[in-house]
Amino acid sequence: QPIFDRAGRVVAYELLYRSGAEIAATAEERDLAAARVLSDAVLAVGLETLTNGRRAFMNMSRGHLLGNVASLLPAKAVVLEVIAGTDVDADLIAACKGLRARGYSLALEDFVPDSPASALLPYANFVKVDALSTSTATCQAIRRLVPNSTSLVATNVESAELYDEVRGGGYHLFQGFFFCK
Repeated sequence: QPIFDRAGRVVAYELLYRSGAEIAATAEERDLAAARVLSDAVLAVGLETLTNGRRAFMNMSRGHLLGNVASLLPAKAVVLEVIAGTDVDADLIAACKGLRARGYSLALEDFVPDSPASALLPYANFVKVDALSTSTATCQAIRRLVPNSTSLVATNVESAELYDEVRGGGYHLFQGFFFCK
């Protein structure tokens, strides 16, 4: 799925895997989906082919982050996306800190204030917010929490009206089915 900047240019792609109509719900299913993107798409086809030289946002489960799976990928070509609901503890924080120190970019998926993922904000280059289900007040609270050097990404942008709202609300990047219409 393409990710656009404020000028409407494709700057990255999120590589997603869906085995069917259902989205992975359990941690084990998310691990499998992330592994399938890595093995079936990235290693088999190649990042350059998939993204035409643009960065690839890739979901990384807790197991992948702790197991150093990300080191199989070129740091400049990917953004490692910490899956929403991932258990955040000292081990995960240390892994994210280490990945950042090695030049990897991190994104926090479906970020909400006061969630355990807040502990990862110092290491995040991108904070993704579900624009469809997040209230304006919560979006404003997130903007206040996120450092200026971190890009806000509005996801699930499904209409022109929602795009106009989030674009005026301080978001830097956008993705959603609206852009496919």
